[in-house]
Amino acid sequence: MLSESLLQSLRLLRLNAPRRRAGLYAGERRSPRRGRSVEFADYRNYTPGDDPRRVDWNIYARLERPYIRLFEDEEDLTVYLLLDDSPSMFWQAEEGDGLAQKWLCAAQLAAALGYVALATGDRVVVETAGGQRFGPRRGVASAALLIAFIERISVESRHRARAGQRLALNAWLKRCARDVRPGLAILISDMLDEDGATEGIGALAGKGLAVNLLHTLCPDELTPALSGDLQLVDVETNGAQDVSLDAGVLAAYHRQLSAWRAQVAAEVQRFGGRYVLVNTSQPLEAILLRDLRREGWLS
Repeated sequence: MLSESLLQSLRLLRLNAPRRRAGLYAGERRSPRRGRSVEFADYRNYTPGDDPRRVDWNIYARLERPYIRLFEDEEDLTVYLLLDDSPSMFWQAEEGDGLAQKWLCAAQLAAALGYVALATGDRVVVETAGGQRFGPRRGVASAALLIAFIERISVESRHRARAGQRLALNAWLKRCARDVRPGLAILISDMLDEDGATEGIGALAGKGLAVNLLHTLCPDELTPALSGDLQLVDVETNGAQDVSLDAGVLAAYHRQLSAWRAQVAAEVQRFGGRYVLVNTSQPLEAILLRDLRREGWLS
């Protein structure tokens, strides 16, 4: 799913949260709290990927259970990768046995950003609209498990998408918001839902998450090469619409597309998040190492 050369490049990067957030979990990021020494705060259960140096071995010797020491002025970042696996993410112009370009790009982005987070000591959770969940995990040793998880759900979600099973974006994101802690959420989605996702993004932001959006659209959506009398079928709702496409109609489509993208971006930014449009035909390396670095997502 990710080439070895790309993984080597990603090892040199880290995710940038839009703003620093206070927390109690011991980690590699400095807390926004000022004027404190490294003071002991509490314990929590050990989870796979935690730094063994944080284990209190005296407690382990007494209780035979590992616990992690927490400190006041250090924190880790929890990164939630919210991967939209609704039917529209699997749409492709011609039916085939392979994965749709849009989904493949989205899945690779989730794997790559999750790898960056794991490699820098952040906690990673991946959740799909279909309810599959990975994590929380920490440490680069969990990267193989992350990639295997995404490869598995690519098959499972494709079957579910072909059966027309979907969950509205707002309902999915509100469900995610029930069990989160402050951190960074990266939503990877085409945002093709007639009710939008404003309420869901607001619910996540209300729990202390900065919600960034990778808006994944394929070339057939950005610059459709269609003409004549057609019947278009919505893969999300199965609703049909007869259309006659000519130059004027296509020009109107592009105006509506631009307005919609601007609206989606404004909604994300209103809650303190960041927006990047992803043309899924672009090379993965260009999206990660050029576009996301230029936008300040990675450094």
